[in-house]
Amino acid sequence: MIGVNVKFTTESLKKFAEIEKQLNLLAKWKLVVQFNEDNTEENGQKVELIAMWLEYGKESFNVHYPARPFWRTAIDANMQKIMNRFIHNAKQVAEGKMQAKQCFEDIGKQIVQYIKKSIEQGSWAELAESTIKARERKGKDSKPLIDTRTMINSLEYIVKEI
Repeated sequence: MIGVNVKFTTESLKKFAEIEKQLNLLAKWKLVVQFNEDNTEENGQKVELIAMWLEYGKESFNVHYPARPFWRTAIDANMQKIMNRFIHNAKQVAEGKMQAKQCFEDIGKQIVQYIKKSIEQGSWAELAESTIKARERKGKDSKPLIDTRTMINSLEYIVKEI
């Protein structure tokens, strides 16, 4: 008779149970990349609101703020890398080499870096001449999206339960 003898040890069953737990957590958690909702610019405006205006553009007080889609540009340009990283990390979780939270944290860190790079290196609509002069008087950067660096420094990721 030909057969296969499979024997599980208590240790291997515990390891399997931990892997199962971590895989279940992948389905129960989500990754949120955002601007810290408590952060404000020097003028008191919430950073997340200003970021939305900059991303989509805004007409306000007879002033046109052109769209500078740093967020969408970063995500669109890197979506395949993000998906590949998630697949890789999920496999690591399935093999017991990574915890579920680490899977999401690793991806969150990477997405934050993609967005920061987009803000810092993107080719955006030029600032108005009056804005450039005002920034020069304050000794600040004249590159669009970079003034106080509050927006860049407010980027964060959170892993939370669905």
